[in-house]
This record gives sequence, C-alpha cells and structure tokens, in this order.
Amino acid sequence: MSNKYRAEQVVCISGWECGTEIEMKMVVNFTVNPGSKATEIAPPEEPTAEVDSVRFFDGKDELTLPWSISDRFTSADGFKSWLMSEAAEQHQVAVEDAADSRREMMREERS
Repeated sequence: MSNKYRAEQVVCISGWECGTEIEMKMVVNFTVNPGSKATEIAPPEEPTAEVDSVRFFDGKDELTLPWSISDRFTSADGFKSWLMSEAAEQHQVAVEDAADSRREMMREERS
C-alpha cells in the first residue's frame, strides 16, 4: 500500500556578484511505494519515493518557475533520500501520535 507525504524546505537563490539572496519555500508532495519482499522468481524491491508535485512559495505567494527548476532538484542524487527520510520521520510521528491517542482514550474510559 502506497502512502502520501508532504515535505518542505527552504531554497535559496543567490546572485554571485551582487550578493543578493532570495529565500523561498519548496513544498513537495510525494508517494512512497513500499517495495516488496523477494520471491522465488523475483528479487526484493526497495521502497521508492515518487514525486507528485513540487511548488515554490515566497511567503504566501506561489511562484511560477519553469519545470526545469523542479527537475534540477528532483533529479539530484540526495533528493529521493531526503524524501525517504522525511517519510520515515512522518511515519514515526504518526505511530507515536496514535499510541498517545490510544493511551488517552484508555484513561478516559477508566475515569
């Protein structure tokens, strides 16, 4: 079963000579496919991250950038690793939140 996630990070664009720097927020929506275990006829498949959308924001304003900018980020070696790391963190938080919620419900039932 695939899971959907959202990750954000700050992106900086700098003018080499003028020293001007612009910061914007990059928001990535992505899907993690869980992979599969090895079978007698197929090797195991590792989980993979698939980018659904990349959006850039300057404050609340969405910026329209050429597709090539998004492509340069998403094709970088560490990008998919970053997405998998973000997904793992978000999954862990969701597991902990669910456990906290169950504990709270059990406390209320005892009261």
